[in-house]
Formats: sequence, structure tokens, C-alpha cells
Amino acid sequence: MQIPTIIFINKIDRAGVNLERLYMDIKTNLSQDVLFMQTVVDGSVYPVCSQTYIKEEYKEFVCNHDDDILERYLADSEISPADYWNTIIALVAKAKVYPVLHGSAMFNIGINELLDAISSFILPPASVSNRLSAYLYKIEHDPKGHKRSFLKIIDGSLRLRDVVRINDSEKFIKIKNLKTIYQGREINVDEVGANDIAIVEDIEDFRIGPCLIQGLSHQHPALKSSVRPNKPEERSKVISALNTLWIEDPSLSFSINSYSDELEISLYGLTQKEIIQTLLEERFSVKVHFDEIKTIYKERPKKKVNKIIHIEVPPNPYWASIGLTLEPLPIGSGLQIESEISFGYLNHSFQNAVFEGIRMSCQSGLHGWEVTDLKVTFTYALYYSPISTPADFRQLSPYVFRLALQQSGVDILEPMLYFELQIPQVASSKAITDLQKMMSEIEDISCNNEWCHIKGKVPLNTSKDYASEVSSYTKGLGTFMVKPCGYQITKDGYS
Repeated sequence: MQIPTIIFINKIDRAGVNLERLYMDIKTNLSQDVLFMQTVVDGSVYPVCSQTYIKEEYKEFVCNHDDDILERYLADSEISPADYWNTIIALVAKAKVYPVLHGSAMFNIGINELLDAISSFILPPASVSNRLSAYLYKIEHDPKGHKRSFLKIIDGSLRLRDVVRINDSEKFIKIKNLKTIYQGREINVDEVGANDIAIVEDIEDFRIGPCLIQGLSHQHPALKSSVRPNKPEERSKVISALNTLWIEDPSLSFSINSYSDELEISLYGLTQKEIIQTLLEERFSVKVHFDEIKTIYKERPKKKVNKIIHIEVPPNPYWASIGLTLEPLPIGSGLQIESEISFGYLNHSFQNAVFEGIRMSCQSGLHGWEVTDLKVTFTYALYYSPISTPADFRQLSPYVFRLALQQSGVDILEPMLYFELQIPQVASSKAITDLQKMMSEIEDISCNNEWCHIKGKVPLNTSKDYASEVSSYTKGLGTFMVKPCGYQITKDGYS
């Protein structure tokens, strides 16, 4: 699982619970490195591994996972239960061991033990500097329309009346009110430190994400769909509602298509579509329907090309000459822009205008997709003083870029997913056939008497509905888990 994790087995009070079968499933599907901290007798839990007592077989388990304590064990040195316990805490922090606890949330069985385990095993990260770092994870509006921002303080501290700079901008804000959560209630405070939650109100410039920290990024959505109100006259109401939802969660990205005038929403998956639909109906009293969900592709130049458009040479109507060189970069590199033109010849405002035109051009390539993974070099410029203006360069650069892209041609890039498929052994033949049809790259297959695990990469476009298919043909037993793993050149066209 690769991250510190506590496994909690709930509903142990139910009749017919087969814990031994469940333990086997946990070891098969999650990890062999689990440590069962309790034994269950007639719906009650009893500790078998604690600071004061540890079963003999669990001592061997700990020794097999930690060389230092193994050396002490083999040397017949005295090892106390507390020594074993501290070693277990360190192993959990390194994601080498996963404690398993039991209980029943409905009847408050094992809950105190679970809370104690969380405070013991899940350690907060150590503060590495006094610089304020915070991640804004939630925005909501109260009944009076006040915007409330919820921040996780990652490092440093946030104080009342502090003046802080918003990430990636020159804007500064003053913290005029500050709350945190204590024992389930919001309370007013003067300071919120690292690893706690801060709540501030009426900061309009805040957006979801790393608001007071540098260097964090998020995955962009790879699906999109047009959304239409059931009543066409409610279109403006839908736009207003989507604007509000975007402020609260910028991962909800929407735009108006400049060609079709349709409202288009970028999506991470089918579940997000259902959530948006429900929010619009329940919160904003507007019903909508979504068109077919489509994959978001990207474009990349095929080869290095150079293109120059000269001043006073038809059909150039602008008082500017521009030369651009386009060259492809490795997938995942993004857009890089450089200039070989001296600022002594062409000043910043003119060159920035060219850069703006290039960035605007990259929003829509030869097939209408974003152009990425390329280097654009501004190689040639000519202007007439005082006739030429930055606007001439801004308006000419997209035309030069387009001609260069046409000369180069483009590769279509499709989003890829890393997948882990787990199905009963009897369904493995169908699963492998399906994966071949989806043009997947199978990297590993492991099977035992009951289960089959398959790992690999698969195009998003061919697999976006496969999770529900797996659930159907395995009668709910199979799982198809995916995560983004970048883009690759499409193998079989796109739709």
C-alpha cells in the first residue's frame, strides 16, 4: 500500500462474520505485512499486542521486519514489550507493517482503541521550516453568502492579523478572522499551527489548492462532456451555478465552446458527473443532462521546423516580421518558450506580446486539442519604428505558429492509465481478452487458486467504462483500479 495505513474491521458484532476468511482476503488483496492487534471473542475485542504485552509469534514477526531488533533477539539481549512497540510504530511510519484493529462503530466497540492507534501510529510530519505553507482543500458559502475557506497548515503557522502573500501572485491579504476545529466545534483562535485546520472568511482571492505554498501540483482532467439545461431558458442559471461551484472547487473546469457555443465541463470520471448533476439540482434547483463523455487528447509537433513571415509581404497585414522554430520535446515536458532576439533590439513589451500569442495558439492545435510538449524559439524579428506596435506582434504570432505547426504535422497524444485488475480465477480468460481489445500493455499477471491479479497500462478512451463491466461479469467480486500515468502517442487514431 506504500503509505502508513491502519486497517479497521467494522461490524464484528454481526452474526456469521468469518474473520479467518477476511484475514485471508486482507493478506491476499492488500498486504502480507499485517499485524492483528486484537483477538475477537463473542463480539468483544482483547489486545494481543500493546506497549505492555506482545504475543511470542508477534515478536518473531517484528524481528523479521527490523534488522536492529533481530540482532538483539539473536544475541539474547533483553527486549521489553515497549521496545517491540516502538519498533512497530517505526515500521508503520515506514509503511512496512500495517496494524489491523476490530470493532463495531454502531455499538462503540473498539473505537477508543482505534483512536489510540491513530494517535500512536499515524505521526504528523515534522516541521522543516518556519515558513508558512498551507493547502486550501475546501471552500463553502454560509447561508448569508460569506465565503469560508478551510486550510490545512502544512508548515509554519497562521496568525490573526497576519499579512500573507497568495501563492503564485503578487497579491497580499490580511487575516481578519481565524478559527480552528476543536473537539468537533469551530472556535476563534489567534494562531493555527502546523498540521491543524484553519478557517478564514471572506477572502475572495483564495482558490482550492496550494494557496500559501510553492511546488504542489495536481492532475488535470482527461475527460469532457457538454452539459445542457433541461429548460433552455435556464442556461444563464447553469453558468452562474457552475461559476459558484468552480470557486469552491477549481477541479471543476468548464468553458463555452467558441465554435458550438456549448457549455463544456472537464471531468475526472463518471462519478464526478453524477455529483455535479446532483449539486445543480439540489443546491441550485436546475436540472441538466450531459452529452456523451469524450476523452481529452493533446497534440505535439512531429518534427523540428522553422517559419518566417516577413513584413510588407502579402498576405501579412501587420507591421511586424516574426520567425518561429518549433521542435518536439519528450512527452510530459510541457511548453517551453525561448527568445534569440536581443531586448536591445526588440524590447520586453514586443517580445511578451509574441509569447502571449504563442501561448494562446497552443490552446487549440490542428485538431482542436491543446498543443504541448514542444519548444518554441523566437528566432527572427523586424519592425518599423514608430509604426509597429506590440499588438502587431501579438496578432501575427498565432498565424506564424499555425503555419509552422501545419508544416511539422502533429502526433495525437492520448491519456494513459496504470491499472490493477483483480478478478476471480474463473474470469481471467475474459479479462485478458478484454484488455487486449482495449489495447492495454500487460506488465504482470499473478494467479493463485482463487484470484488473478493483472497490472499494466491502458488507454483511458478504451477503458473508461470498464470498472462497471468488471463488477457486472464478476458479480461484484472484481475490482478495476486505475490512476493517471501521463500521455502517449495514440496507436489507433482517436474519436
